[in-house]
Amino acid sequence: MIHRQTGEIELASGLRIGPSYSEAQFLSSPLARSANALSQAQPRSGYRTARQRIGFRTFRITLHFFSGKLASIELFEVGAESKAFWNDWSEKEEAERKANHDAWLESMLGAPPYEYPWGKVTSEHDPRGGYSSIVVRFA
Repeated sequence: MIHRQTGEIELASGLRIGPSYSEAQFLSSPLARSANALSQAQPRSGYRTARQRIGFRTFRITLHFFSGKLASIELFEVGAESKAFWNDWSEKEEAERKANHDAWLESMLGAPPYEYPWGKVTSEHDPRGGYSSIVVRFA
């Protein structure tokens, strides 16, 4: 769930990740043990977690930090199994993922736009990357 008042994302484990979550907190958490480090070109860093449950859905989560402070979180809904190859990808399935993201956000946050004092939430489709995701950006 995404908490409208605080911007925190609550995982099924009870862990809440939001604007005050630091890279140091992340690195000392159980969540970091199953994460892969992405770009580490300081002052920016990023980590992609193993599958995480949020409510009744499963997501891959990417956390982006700037100077040790959480700058954004990207949520990518996944099924029980990931597709193994790009030739399994379809534009139709990606459009369905985007529609599912939109519906999930609306069920929690109401109709867009989702702009708050703490930041904003968007549902995006990257045609060049071939994927859709929910992006939570913190102010």
